[in-house]
Amino acid sequence: MTQESKAPWTCSVCGAPAARWSTDPLPVEFREGTYAATGFTYEHCDSCGESLISARDMDSVQRVAVELARADLGRMTSDEIHSLRHELGLRQSDLEVQLGVGVGTVGRWERGAVLQTRMADNFMRVLWAHPELVTHSDLVARESRGPYRKRD
Repeated sequence: MTQESKAPWTCSVCGAPAARWSTDPLPVEFREGTYAATGFTYEHCDSCGESLISARDMDSVQRVAVELARADLGRMTSDEIHSLRHELGLRQSDLEVQLGVGVGTVGRWERGAVLQTRMADNFMRVLWAHPELVTHSDLVARESRGPYRKRD
């Protein structure tokens, strides 16, 4: 029996006999707007409106939506971020330090799991156009006394 030929079944969320398979576009919300990922089959309840997406499909849905958002907003693609980093000779952690973002953020951008902010995108473009602005952590002097202690 194919998924499409199966009659509606009981929704695991509301208990109504209104669950069915759907291939309708899935809306994914970002701060900048909502983008509809297509090409996925998921469970949808016509009674409560809930959609249940398999865990294995959720990452793919997110990547498709991020790709759509980047194209619409004119942001750098995953491949462009990866190329930028390699052309600058930086590891992911080095670029994270340059941009002031959290650990693992650049990896999520490169995998297409997360949409970068407009500010981060603009800063990466500046670094790409002006590689002389890249600072190297081994050249930065650090003091262990902390910023507010008086000097001896």
